Amino acid sequence: MTHDESPTARALLLLEMVQSSPGITAQRLAVRLGVSERAARRYVGILREAGIPIESERGPYGGYRMAGGYGCLP
Repeated sequence: MTHDESPTARALLLLEMVQSSPGITAQRLAVRLGVSERAARRYVGILREAGIPIESERGPYGGYRMAGGYGCLP
């Protein structure tokens, strides 16, 4: 299994994408990770279970972003 196929690597890459692109959609996350939209949403759920405050907003201008006040990775 390469690092690109590792669920842990994908979850961390998703975290990086949410931090760098506030409002990113599940569709864009899925394309960039090479997974389905459902899998991208599961990775968001995994990060939330780990205590990482990822917020989501529905609608045409919605997407995922970090909760206000949560520090970004260097």
